[in-house]
Amino acid sequence: MPRTISLTIAVDRRADLLAELSELSLLSLRLHREASVKPPGDVIEVEVANETLRDVMRVADHYGLGRPGGLSMSTSEPLSVISTTDQAHTRERGAMTWEELELSMGSDSTMTSEKVLVMGIAGVIAGIGIVSDALHIVVGAMVIAPGFQPFARFVLGLVNGNPPSWKGGLLDIGRAYAALVAGSAIAAVLAWLLGASPLDADVSGYLATGTLVDYWTTLTWTGVVVGAVAGVCGGLLMSINRTVLTAGVMVALALVPTASLVPMAMLAGNFTMAGSALLRFLVEVALVLLGSALVFGVKRYLDRRSLT
Repeated sequence: MPRTISLTIAVDRRADLLAELSELSLLSLRLHREASVKPPGDVIEVEVANETLRDVMRVADHYGLGRPGGLSMSTSEPLSVISTTDQAHTRERGAMTWEELELSMGSDSTMTSEKVLVMGIAGVIAGIGIVSDALHIVVGAMVIAPGFQPFARFVLGLVNGNPPSWKGGLLDIGRAYAALVAGSAIAAVLAWLLGASPLDADVSGYLATGTLVDYWTTLTWTGVVVGAVAGVCGGLLMSINRTVLTAGVMVALALVPTASLVPMAMLAGNFTMAGSALLRFLVEVALVLLGSALVFGVKRYLDRRSLT
């Protein structure tokens, strides 16, 4: 979609900025004289197609975007743009500036108490799916668990050299997966209280007993390839602001079931299995971090906006 960009700049620098923006292929260009009280100055509003977005950001950087004495900026996406000089923009490619990505990531990845609770519920559901050998139940847990975004935020902070961002991401990873592990432990204890094994409820299902456990505690080249591709895909989805689709990435990854299996196997007294599940989980984490780092690193490189 096109962007509406509002730029606030000091009155004495307005004319030069207007001149540079006028040379770009903009959908519209509007000036509001002395419209801003804080920060004080004129407001220049442009509507721009994604193809020209980087050019506008390059000009904004030239005028000190976000720096003391420079200009301030906010962006939004209009529902539609129809003008007498441009056709309706209905088939534009998705794009996000680096600043938009950082803001979106911070909002989507922060583990609020509600999201932590959802991760805990996902752990309970995953645990029940494992003990009953019901794949669809485990897949349901993967879909509802918001477990990808904290990893992406951690990587984004590292790529951008932003300690508060990567530290916040690391903290949220810990909170999210601690809740998941606690939820799966509750499921295992519940199975034990009902007279079943923490790993096997001894109920009839459509999969042979232990099939899911064997799969998620075994490292195979197919699992590694899927995890690597899913990690890259997750980073791409975050970079184009399609975070809702990361639920599909979580299904492809084995983060939820492998993390859930660790406390369940320990409660069953099978520490070898717990170690295997932990190893598989750590491999999945590494693949997610590497895949996301690749995507964000490339985006950071392509988003360079030097005027030279």
